[in-house]
Amino acid sequence: MTITKLISYISAVSMAIVIIWAQSEVPIFQSPIPELPWGIVSLVDLYAGFIFVCLWMFYKEKTKHAVIWTLFMLTLGNLTTAIYVLYSIRSSQGDMKRFFMGKNS
Repeated sequence: MTITKLISYISAVSMAIVIIWAQSEVPIFQSPIPELPWGIVSLVDLYAGFIFVCLWMFYKEKTKHAVIWTLFMLTLGNLTTAIYVLYSIRSSQGDMKRFFMGKNS
């Protein structure tokens, strides 16, 4: 799981930096992306992926915790995914079954 940790740390730091940079360039509610056809496709694709990760979170976690993770996911995107993977690695203590299945393992 070391490579997964490394990729998740790099992703989390990269996403945090890019989010801060993008917000300083164009505020989120002034973005032209929703006005472009491929921008809409990208957003639908992105949020479909978020939904699948959130379903995994609901399977693994208690409902209260999954709701909180989902709120972060829908606002911070894959920064949350990277942090959640790090959290899952730590809480699974190296057990792959527990990593993927959480409370259901």
